[in-house]
Amino acid sequence: MSLLVVLVLAAAVVAAVVAVRRARQDRQSPPRTDPFAADAGRPDPRRLKVGDVVSFDGRDFVVRGTLRLDQSGFTWEEHLLDDTTGRVWLSVEDDEGLELCLWRRVTGSPHEPGPPSLTDEGVEYLLAERGEATFRAEGTTGTASSGALEYVDYAAGDRRLSFERFGATTWEVSRGRVVGERELAIYPVSD
Repeated sequence: MSLLVVLVLAAAVVAAVVAVRRARQDRQSPPRTDPFAADAGRPDPRRLKVGDVVSFDGRDFVVRGTLRLDQSGFTWEEHLLDDTTGRVWLSVEDDEGLELCLWRRVTGSPHEPGPPSLTDEGVEYLLAERGEATFRAEGTTGTASSGALEYVDYAAGDRRLSFERFGATTWEVSRGRVVGERELAIYPVSD
């Protein structure tokens, strides 16, 4: 009879240990969420990361890389989006309100930055700002992993024209358009 009592007590101890471990796991692991749930398409664009999916204009893009930029404490991000048929950049800047802008690189531009206004494809752009920043790259961006960036930005309504130079390289030119937060759907990757 004492062997039966020992076995019952051992089984009770094992059951208690298993219950405690399950309770710890439940507290440590946040519940997984469905990335395609009705409200999942509105995550904060300021939290985009490599691997997230961004839907825009009927196309689904994957965030391939991110540049995190810092200009004396003011920070913003530029995300390289790819859908295997083309690449665009999405800049996310929160300066007196959130501004999202989709950019496409321009090859063979005859323009150089500097004048107070530029006309490109019939649109007159006014000099908006210029400066220097440091950057840190994550994922695939086509840049060094970190370094310095010089930029000159022009604006015409919701259109943008930007010049960027990484270190001692030549100017890269991009045309952009400001987009509303509701024009994008964001699907974060699961952690």
